[in-house]
Amino acid sequence: MEECPALRIMKLLGEKWVIVIIRELSEKGKRFNELNKNIPRISSRTLSKRLKELQKTKIIKKQSFKEIPPRVEYSLTEAGKDLMKSFKNLDAWIAKWKINI
Repeated sequence: MEECPALRIMKLLGEKWVIVIIRELSEKGKRFNELNKNIPRISSRTLSKRLKELQKTKIIKKQSFKEIPPRVEYSLTEAGKDLMKSFKNLDAWIAKWKINI
């Protein structure tokens, strides 16, 4: 039996901070400390865990640069960029129907 689409979406995006992290990466790639600073109430441990989960689902990618000191940057994959379009459509829907949250 096929799983309910709403449950699949909740499994993918329902964890705390996931949508905020995706939005934070929507403009450009960012380093861990930059993400941690821009999302003030998230703990480093939770941020690390969510980044690993998002990499596993191929929504974000981690790129290592061979520099001294070493630099790692997180950014959206094509799938993540496509997902951001869905967020924008959902936001437009909320505005259109004047839904108060």
